[in-house]
Amino acid sequence: MVAPAQRADRAAGSPSPFTRHDGKQLRKNLAAGLVQRSRLLNTALDWLADRVVLFRHGDLIFVTFGLFAALGAYSTFAWMGVILIGQGVSLAAFASLALIASTLVVFGAWLLALLLDYRLLLERPREALRRPVFVSWGGLLMVPLLFAVFSWRSGVAMLALVDAFALGMPIGHALGRLGCLSYGCCYGQPTRGRLAITYRNPLAKAVRVGDLQHVRLHPAPLYEAVLDLGILLAVNVAALAGAPLGVPSAVALLCYGLGRFAIEFLKDNVVRSVVGRYSVNHLMSLAMAGLGVLLLPSIVLAPEAAPAIAWGAAFDSLPRLLPALLPAALVIFLGFSVHWRSVGSW
Repeated sequence: MVAPAQRADRAAGSPSPFTRHDGKQLRKNLAAGLVQRSRLLNTALDWLADRVVLFRHGDLIFVTFGLFAALGAYSTFAWMGVILIGQGVSLAAFASLALIASTLVVFGAWLLALLLDYRLLLERPREALRRPVFVSWGGLLMVPLLFAVFSWRSGVAMLALVDAFALGMPIGHALGRLGCLSYGCCYGQPTRGRLAITYRNPLAKAVRVGDLQHVRLHPAPLYEAVLDLGILLAVNVAALAGAPLGVPSAVALLCYGLGRFAIEFLKDNVVRSVVGRYSVNHLMSLAMAGLGVLLLPSIVLAPEAAPAIAWGAAFDSLPRLLPALLPAALVIFLGFSVHWRSVGSW
């Protein structure tokens, strides 16, 4: 019950500590802050959307996407290298692995893009082969094949290689998705939401291919980058907590597959639609999540300790490891950056 004195105070206009007015003002302040942050982020996204070309040299055009992809690959290999060198892999062997992996990632991404556009390849092969188009799934599919060969020749457990890759890959993939924003690929559907990216540069793929100039779009690659950072935290915390061998791989596959599946509904997937709203990317995402699920029973039923990491030796190798990874990063940069005379052609 409210005491008579309190009722009298209220009737007389005495303020209470928390009034309805205060609650409304707090909500207004929060909403205003959210709008302001959205505007700042939109400004940053639009700035990035206008940075399709990094620089030109004669007829050669180097797009900004290649720089982000190279930074992503370099970060992934550095992270992975510290772990594997700490587990006993030689620096020379890992540097060779990184260089071959970079080459296969570029080739695999290009090859899968050609195969998905097989009609163009059959009807106008010259035009198809001259397009610098890439599908990241193709590059990712090449990695386990290379790991299998490296595992067979070096004696390093296949699952240890995949775990090391899973611990570093999310940061590299996140950087690569920022490159997608700059190039205008993997673009989202139109949106009326506060957060959006708008392509005005006619060289952006969303404009050249999608005819979406001056249209507010979901920044779908940004959503993936945020997903990647969450996965990066989850898998590395699990590894540091002593999770069994294979857990980082299973967590990364499952979380990325399911997260990517959800994000694909916000993308423009009309060209690669399979059934209704479901695209090739939806199927690949579910396949990745399925692999993560398949790994779990073996981990639970027969858990195996992850190889110990000699962190001292691993970090001592950094002054030699970082320069040794530059050729691999250069391959990624050239493979994903170089265009000839016009953006979208070789």
